[in-house]
Amino acid sequence: MKPALRAIAIALCALLPPAAGAQAIAALVRPMHALADEAAPPAPDYRDARAWLAAPSIGDGGNIPPADVFFIHPTTYLSRRSWNARFDEAGETERRLTEGVLRMQASSFDACCRVFAPRYRQATLAAFLDESADAYGAIDRAYGDVVRAFEDFVERRNGGRPFIVAGHSQGSLHALRLLLQRIVGTARAARLVAAYVVGGTVPLEIEAYGLPVCRTPTQTGCLVAWNSVQAGSDDPRRRLRATTWLDGRYQPIAGRPLVCVNPLDWRLDSSAGPESNLGALPRPAPGEPLPATVAQLTGAACRNGLLGIDIAPSRRAGFSDALTAAGNYHDFDYNLFYMNIRANAQARVEAFLARR
Repeated sequence: MKPALRAIAIALCALLPPAAGAQAIAALVRPMHALADEAAPPAPDYRDARAWLAAPSIGDGGNIPPADVFFIHPTTYLSRRSWNARFDEAGETERRLTEGVLRMQASSFDACCRVFAPRYRQATLAAFLDESADAYGAIDRAYGDVVRAFEDFVERRNGGRPFIVAGHSQGSLHALRLLLQRIVGTARAARLVAAYVVGGTVPLEIEAYGLPVCRTPTQTGCLVAWNSVQAGSDDPRRRLRATTWLDGRYQPIAGRPLVCVNPLDWRLDSSAGPESNLGALPRPAPGEPLPATVAQLTGAACRNGLLGIDIAPSRRAGFSDALTAAGNYHDFDYNLFYMNIRANAQARVEAFLARR
């Protein structure tokens, strides 16, 4: 199936009730075989530079920012050929990583931090559209790579410096599990500036597990998350069926209250007008340089755990795709608030260092 048709299928899946209709659409992108029937792609070796999208070193020159970010990329593998991509998957998967994710998401942290972004055997898109053992197994395989990359980051690359954990979509699911299993309750938590678990399905009850939600713009050691939709729209898949990590296992969110920290004022369940938007980053045409950011593009308001936005029709160029036609702005969770994320990451690092 072509990427555009896949996106339309996902948009429809998000709108349908959690029954046979959504399952039928998910089947359009699901591999035709069981996870156990495919050979796992070769695992990345994180001592090798080829296993990283970005991995600077102290000797790279220039001014060295005071902190690092461990950034976990979202799903860019849309094929039904296998449940997990190769970590060095070529073609459209690679183009989406280098031209999209690095330039329009991970770069939002490069003012405060050295950016470390591992490649990993990401689960294919279909793994996030059902609740099967195959789907959870593919996600678990991807997470295993992320853990090994994080351990390499901590032991060989970070040098005991403060760090941010950030991700988007699939990357944020891995980030949530990583925070709970490898950071919370360990000495590493003392170096965690904040976690940006953007476009992930994060239940508000996560605070009971020792991971506080950020409630001010300069709070540290805490987590932010949001999921962008057209104001007045719903995303039943996100609220009911999307996969989260809780109680030591993958499971559907099943209507639990979601974390929504508004990236315009960095407060839980808040509302802010477009005057608070420092600059949104439009998506460029393939091969084109990044355009200038657009100030005051949209306000944002948390409602029922989702972040409602509203862009005037005359300003939607660079902020629309097949998902937005259905009111889902998931692909633009970073773009819509690019300069706010950039400024906030710097502010949290400065606050962290001041308290230290």
